[in-house]
Amino acid sequence: MNSAENDKEVHIDASLLEGFDEEEVRELENLYSAVLSLRDVNEVHKFFLDLCSSNEICSFLRRWQILLRIHNNCSYESIIEDLAPRAEDSDGQTRDIGKNVSSAVKRKMRSEAKVSSATISRVKNCYKREGSGYRIALDRLGDDAKLDLINPKIKNKN
Repeated sequence: MNSAENDKEVHIDASLLEGFDEEEVRELENLYSAVLSLRDVNEVHKFFLDLCSSNEICSFLRRWQILLRIHNNCSYESIIEDLAPRAEDSDGQTRDIGKNVSSAVKRKMRSEAKVSSATISRVKNCYKREGSGYRIALDRLGDDAKLDLINPKIKNKN
């Protein structure tokens, strides 16, 4: 952020703050400003590793994975199937979860974190809402970026 941005006060729209008291609102605004100050995905990842547990990061990731599949018109059944826990290989290693995720996160992501239809429904309801945070993020990523994030076999599952 440049100095002009630092001097500008940041306030969350009051209509989005149901259930938060004044002190919590100030602290939320400060937290979100801290996230906005980060310069790249590595800084964001380091921040979230400090801020959240592995399970919380996995929950965020799962919802994002669900969102991408909903956006690409996947059915509930295909989302549940695609994001189902994976069996371990004969050597005890999990499959298909990326090399840059810690082994503890990998185990949680694939062995314990099941996707429920209730979670899919919640993500879908938020996605359908005009002006939702999900919609804003997807619009800013653009179509090419979104589609590249999903395994090509999933794009055609309906």
